[in-house]
Amino acid sequence: MALTIQQIISEADTLVPNILANADKVLQLTQFNGDFFNIVKIPKTVRLSATSGQSDYTLSSAVKAKNIDLVEVGVLKYLDQLSDAVSPLQNVFTYDDDSNTLSLSPAPCTSGLSGIVCYHRIGIATFTTSDLTAIPELPEEYQWTLIPALSSWIAYTLDDMSKGAYYEQLYRNAWNTATPNYRDWE
Repeated sequence: MALTIQQIISEADTLVPNILANADKVLQLTQFNGDFFNIVKIPKTVRLSATSGQSDYTLSSAVKAKNIDLVEVGVLKYLDQLSDAVSPLQNVFTYDDDSNTLSLSPAPCTSGLSGIVCYHRIGIATFTTSDLTAIPELPEEYQWTLIPALSSWIAYTLDDMSKGAYYEQLYRNAWNTATPNYRDWE
């Protein structure tokens, strides 16, 4: 069963009684939502159909340059022009996060080739106090980890270092255990 932001806050408040503002807790939950995806790399793919001579392709806003692992069109692999060691005449790509544009160089020379972009999912949600019924982006089986994560932050904020460390260890262990459950691209 999916947890709402309100349910997570209520459970954390039960574990670590406090008078902190919900706005601060919601802000932290947004941060934890993103942190989860920085630790647990969940592979995703986007497929495209190449057009002869077309170098630019618009992808989903869920794709970000730092999370792209592989770009391949037909049998050709493209290297990341900004982070890979690239030699002249190699196939390269760039990705613009602002326009969600994947640029291939050289452009495919045959139409209809299947392309694939392999990337890791990221957390993009921004939670607000006006919608406490929002559901975190974490896979449902790991949403519970936001309860000890928020409890840890609350405890540290209240200078209860032992309780903060205890809850931090709980959610970090769960996230580290979740990591091997998702296969990386080869």
